[in-house]
Amino acid sequence: MNKATRFVKWFLWDRFNLHGDAASPDESIESFKRNVDFKGTNLWILIFAIFIASIGLNVNSTAVIIGAMLISPLMGPIMGFGLGISINDFQLVKRALRNLAVAVFISICTSTLYFWLSPLSDAQSELLARTSPNLYDVLIAFFGGLAGVVAGTRKEKSNVIPGVAIATALMPPLCTAGYGIASGQWSYFLGAFYLFIINSVFISLSVLLIVRFLKFPRVSYINDKERIRVRNYIWIVTMLTLLPSIYFAYRQVQKNIYQKNAQRFIDTEMQFNEATLLRQKIDPNQRTLELVYVGIIVPDSLIEVRKLNLPKYELVGTNIRIRQIGITDSGRIAQLKASLTKEEQGTELTKANAERIQELENQVKLYQETELDRRNMFLEAQAIQPKITSLALENTIFERAENKSDTLQLVYLEFSRKLSAPEAKQLQTWVEARLKTNKFKLITEPDLP
Repeated sequence: MNKATRFVKWFLWDRFNLHGDAASPDESIESFKRNVDFKGTNLWILIFAIFIASIGLNVNSTAVIIGAMLISPLMGPIMGFGLGISINDFQLVKRALRNLAVAVFISICTSTLYFWLSPLSDAQSELLARTSPNLYDVLIAFFGGLAGVVAGTRKEKSNVIPGVAIATALMPPLCTAGYGIASGQWSYFLGAFYLFIINSVFISLSVLLIVRFLKFPRVSYINDKERIRVRNYIWIVTMLTLLPSIYFAYRQVQKNIYQKNAQRFIDTEMQFNEATLLRQKIDPNQRTLELVYVGIIVPDSLIEVRKLNLPKYELVGTNIRIRQIGITDSGRIAQLKASLTKEEQGTELTKANAERIQELENQVKLYQETELDRRNMFLEAQAIQPKITSLALENTIFERAENKSDTLQLVYLEFSRKLSAPEAKQLQTWVEARLKTNKFKLITEPDLP
C-alpha cells in the first residue's frame, strides 16, 4: 500500500511539477519588469493597437479585434503590479500602477477620438459583448492570468502570452469605454470599464498566487502587522471586484432561463393554424413578448385563454404585446373560391354563380400580378436599403372615428438592424414614390428613428 501511495505521489509530482523547467526567479522578475513601462515604442504600439481594435469593434470584425489584441502591450504593467505585490517590491507596484494609468488614459482617449469621428454609430455585437461583464469573465481572467504567469516563468518562452491577451481581452473593453463616452452612453462606459477592472485585478491575483507558490525571493520583509494589512487590502479589492460579477452572472442565468421558457410558451401556446407568426421578440429585462402575426385575425378571447397558461412556463408577470396584420388577398380568394366550389358541387351552375366564379378568377389573376409586383418591390427595396429582410404589402381598410373608413396601403418592413435617421427618410421617400400615393401606412421592425 505504501509503495502504491509513493508511486501515485511521484506520478502526480512528476506530471504537475512547476519547478522543473522554470527559469531562475531573477530572470523571471527581470522579464516581467521589462514590459512594465509605457513610453516610446510601447506607447505608439498601444495607440496603433487601440485604433485597430476600435475599427474592428466598429465594423464587427472578430479577426481584426484578435489581431489588435495580439499587438497590444497592456499585459505588462498588470502582471508587473501582481509581481510587485507578491515580492513586496512596492517601488515596482507604484511604477506598474503609474504606467497602467497612463496606458488606460491614452487608450480611452484614442478610442473616444476614433468613435467621435467615425460615421458608423451603431453598436455592433462585438462591442455590446463588452458591456455586461459577469462571473464568467472573472474565471476567464483568473485562469488566463494563471496560464500567462506560468508561461512567463519558464526558461523557454511560448505563445501562451498572446493567447492570454486574446482570451482575457484587455483592450476591447477600453475601446468600448471610449465608444460609451463618444456616444454619450454611460452605461456602456461603466460596463466596459468594469470588465477591464475585472481582467486587471484577477490577472494580478493569479500572478501573486503563482509567484508565491514558486517562492520568489522578496525584495523587503515587512512585519506581521504590515503583512496582514496588505493581505486585507488584497482581499477587499478582490471581493469588491468579484461580488458585482456574481450578481450579473446570476441575472444572466435568469435571463437565459426566461428566454427558454418564453420560447417554449411561444412554440406550444402561441401558434395558430390560420395566422403565421412573422416575428417574435423576447425581452427578459422588461419581461415582455412582442409577437407579430400575418393571416386571419386571432380573436382576443383565444389569446386571453392562452395567456392563462403563462404560470405553467414560469412566466408570471409577463406582458404579451401582439400586432396582427389582416389576412392576405390570396387567403381571402382561396377561401371564397373553395366555399363556392363546395356549395356548387352536384348542382347546375346558374348564370349568376358562373359570373361570381368568373369574377373570382379575375381577382386571382389580379392577385398574382400584385404578388409579382410585391416581389419586385422587395428586390428594389433591398437594392436601396440592404438592411431590409422582409416586406409585406396589403390594401387595408382603416376604421376612423365618426363612422368613417379609409382604404390605405399597409407596408410592413423588417430590418436586420435599426436604420439611421437619413436612411429612414430616404426609405419613406422611396415608398411614397414607388406606391405613387401618400395614402399608405408604414410599419417597421425595429421602429424608424
